[in-house]
Amino acid sequence: MEPLRPEDPTEIGGFPLLARIGAGGMGQVYLGLADGGRHVALKVIREDFDGPQALARFRREVATVERVRSRFAAAMVGAGLADPPYWLATEYVPGPTLRQAVAEHGPLPTGTCLRLLAALAHGLLEIHRQGVQHRDLKPGNVILAPDGPRLIDFGIARGEGQTQITQTGAWNGTPGYVAPEVVREQQPVPASDVFSLAGTVAYAATGRPPFGGGRIEALIHRTLSGEIDVAGVDPRLAELIGLCAAKTPDDRIPLEELFRRTASEGALADDPDYRRAVGTPRTVPARLEDAIATGLVPPERTTTGRGPGMRSRAAVIAAGAAAVVVVLAGAFGARVVLQDDGTNGAAQPSAQPSAGTTGTGNGQAAGGSTTGPDGSATGSDGTPAGRTPGPDGRPPDELLVKQPTTDYQQTTYSATDHRCLPALRPEDSARQRQMQISAPRVPYTEKTVKFGMRHKWDTPAGYYVAAEVRVPRGAQIGNGVSGAARSKPQLVSDADWVYLNYPTDFEWSGSGGAYPLMKGTWTIVWLHVHPNGDAYYIGCDGFTVA
Repeated sequence: MEPLRPEDPTEIGGFPLLARIGAGGMGQVYLGLADGGRHVALKVIREDFDGPQALARFRREVATVERVRSRFAAAMVGAGLADPPYWLATEYVPGPTLRQAVAEHGPLPTGTCLRLLAALAHGLLEIHRQGVQHRDLKPGNVILAPDGPRLIDFGIARGEGQTQITQTGAWNGTPGYVAPEVVREQQPVPASDVFSLAGTVAYAATGRPPFGGGRIEALIHRTLSGEIDVAGVDPRLAELIGLCAAKTPDDRIPLEELFRRTASEGALADDPDYRRAVGTPRTVPARLEDAIATGLVPPERTTTGRGPGMRSRAAVIAAGAAAVVVVLAGAFGARVVLQDDGTNGAAQPSAQPSAGTTGTGNGQAAGGSTTGPDGSATGSDGTPAGRTPGPDGRPPDELLVKQPTTDYQQTTYSATDHRCLPALRPEDSARQRQMQISAPRVPYTEKTVKFGMRHKWDTPAGYYVAAEVRVPRGAQIGNGVSGAARSKPQLVSDADWVYLNYPTDFEWSGSGGAYPLMKGTWTIVWLHVHPNGDAYYIGCDGFTVA
């Protein structure tokens, strides 16, 4: 949960806004206040979102959410589709996503995973019987509410009688969780959700991506011809996951049979390990006055209406005389915001829905980043990468970003003023002030780009950094992929530059997938990597490709 910003509206659809609670490729999610003190999650589509058929996709999402009546899905409260800004309001569900809970607490015990499998199977059964397929089930789209899980983000779901909105040769879903028939024939069926359920529960049991990490091509290859990762999983649970993950839909266990075989495990909400993973939901303000008192709403914002940030803005590229400019990273900080820990009511990764929200990803728009074990890497042999330092103190190649917050995910470089917004609090402000960053400052036309960083005066011994390169926001890279690639850790020496070349230094199995340079403004996030692979934000830069 984060404070409203000056560009945010005061109300949407008659609902006063209390805070920001998530973001994604299509827009922003706010915490709103309905009559009687009830809280709602308000998804607002950006007016400047010009992705193909974006409004048609949003209208279909509204229609889908409206027809779903299930205790396993957030109920629809209202929607506005007549005039921009277009919005969808659903009940607010407190709690972390499954991805956030596993990142915070580690894999769930076998008994908890069996109860989770039963609950999610029950939820899918209910929405399938209402003629709806989810089509993007994954750990980031499951909220762990105190009374049980909720399925969220029906942005690419489809009900019976609804026209498919997919470009020829493209498919919707998330690599590593999407079913083989969706990749091959672009024809999702109800059993496709069962395949995604297998990956979701496998992740809950192992803390690892179900088909490993690396480039999209490798993920798809393993999905089509490899086996789901259940190494170390209890045999009974592994068997059920395997039955859900059969390569052809007809070979997968029916949801009715799956629920019958797991329903006897007991209520998930009564499981002490589940309650530990859920944690104590954050207190949300009951009134607008409470939100003002806690700093979520600026006290001067007492009028209603749309904020300036809801208007479309044209992109302006600033040209310079020099090809590369070196700047102090501290100059990028237009403001400093206190960060939520990302486990209760904060957003996920790229186009990933936030905890306690309906989500905003449409399965295609890029620009955010994926963090935590949900995007963890594998070694060259396909096994999970280590989480311990090497003999020389070098961190493992696999990183775990420790700031899975909305601002971290949405930080984007602006070519107009050469800064990144929203600004983030760095791990070490004093060290950031002597950090220098180098990248092209004029529109770039080559196929590779070189950029770097250094500490101007001194560097602690054993100080490693890594860079995360993000594709231009809104770029249509397909299939719900984050569009963020990470380098391996690099050792920094006193006053020496660390240089990286994109995409060359980002083409390794655990990078997340390096995309060819395309037109638009790219973002570079610099991370300090601790010996165990934990990574913390230290600075941000970017460049523009013409």
